[in-house]
Amino acid sequence: MTLRDRILSVFSDSAFRAPVLKLLSGTGVAFIVAYLANIVLLRLYPDEFWGVADYIIAWVSILAPVASLRYEDALMLPKDRRQAAHAFILAIAAVLVSATLLFTFLALSDSALAFFEEKKAGRWMLLVPLALMANRFAKISELWLSRQESFGNISAAQVVQSTSMVSVRIGTGLSTPGPGGLIWGFIAGFGLSTLGMSRRVVLTLRASLEHRPTLREFREVASRYRRFPQFTMPAALISGLITRLPILLIPEFFDMGVAGQYSRGFSILFVPLSLLAAAVAQVFFVRAVEANRSGTLGAFAGNVHARLVLMCFWPTVILMTAGADIFQVLFGEAWRDSASYLGFVAPWILFSVVASPLTRLFDVLERQRLELLATVLMLAVISATLFYGGQTGDIKVTLLALGIGGTVIRLGQIMLLLHLAGTSLTAMIRPYLSYIVWSLPLLGGIFWIATLGMPILTTIAGTIGGLIFYAFIAFREKLI
Repeated sequence: MTLRDRILSVFSDSAFRAPVLKLLSGTGVAFIVAYLANIVLLRLYPDEFWGVADYIIAWVSILAPVASLRYEDALMLPKDRRQAAHAFILAIAAVLVSATLLFTFLALSDSALAFFEEKKAGRWMLLVPLALMANRFAKISELWLSRQESFGNISAAQVVQSTSMVSVRIGTGLSTPGPGGLIWGFIAGFGLSTLGMSRRVVLTLRASLEHRPTLREFREVASRYRRFPQFTMPAALISGLITRLPILLIPEFFDMGVAGQYSRGFSILFVPLSLLAAAVAQVFFVRAVEANRSGTLGAFAGNVHARLVLMCFWPTVILMTAGADIFQVLFGEAWRDSASYLGFVAPWILFSVVASPLTRLFDVLERQRLELLATVLMLAVISATLFYGGQTGDIKVTLLALGIGGTVIRLGQIMLLLHLAGTSLTAMIRPYLSYIVWSLPLLGGIFWIATLGMPILTTIAGTIGGLIFYAFIAFREKLI
């Protein structure tokens, strides 16, 4: 078989990897656009503006599961496509009602706006309902198209989302930089992404419904999948709090500049890895349901877990080892502190990203009550570490406590999920031990280069080290 035939066979494969690769093609382009844009954006907007914008976006992320009541998670479960269409409409309607109520509350509540104004975010909070609608409509549409296996449409929408957001942010930053430019870029990105998927969504929705739905049918779907608003929605709300709580609480103990330094470092690692995890999760949900029916869920989940660890491992360890030099080269010396902050929480980010697609196992196995209990425990640990660290008045102590607590609790969640799926303990641990052992020589060399005080040399070494690491692992595990 020629090289060309091998490449084509990968993308024509109808199993798990082909849809993931198709999604990752869009995610990859979106990642490249967003990452390269940071080189410009972090020079256009100071850390205080980033702190305000990320504070607003954190609220959007936290409120997202409440807005839709998580009925979109029921889209994959019914064999009847008409029932799935009802779940889609139910989720969209819930978002519209929630966003309207939230805007009314914020517009009429002087005390709420005064509370946020103390953190320099008061008037920008009025954009949260609009940002919430844009974000939820896009994500619900993506899930609907995942059920239709229209992965090409999703991939294209991800590219539109990234390029639109970057364009608005750079354009505003060149003319009148402020938190508003960053927030409006977020809204424009998801809004145009939804618009790009709308034609395919409408066509497939009409085909699935066949005739006008009735109120009785909506009630039946709402009742059949009531576990999602009862258990999955609170669990997702708490999960969002776990990830975003530092961005909300750091301004309580420190200023928005510190919040911006933390949030940017966090996003530089978390956003690209979470895009990758989201692409895996969309296909994983569909395939995991099938694997559970056929009795192969344990092996399937273990294989996906190992691949997630492989994809996330090097970006995490290299930023922990030489992040300050890399940030200085890419974003300017003003952002070296951001890299040092990231070093404390990078393992937590890695385990959070790996756990994200696997949490779909709670839905597949209908263990939503256990999911809720696990996320409540995680929130308690993260909150305790942040309040303990904040009382010290030292941001590094705060982030060290957060990193340790978050790492332990996320690793526990991953082990629980794989145990529920039927994956062996050996299969859980093997990827971490293997990749740590094989990366140590490269990391040792890069750490030594970093001591020379030449950031550009450290950055080049980190890039080459990553290429060597992934080429070696791919060859060793017969991926190529």
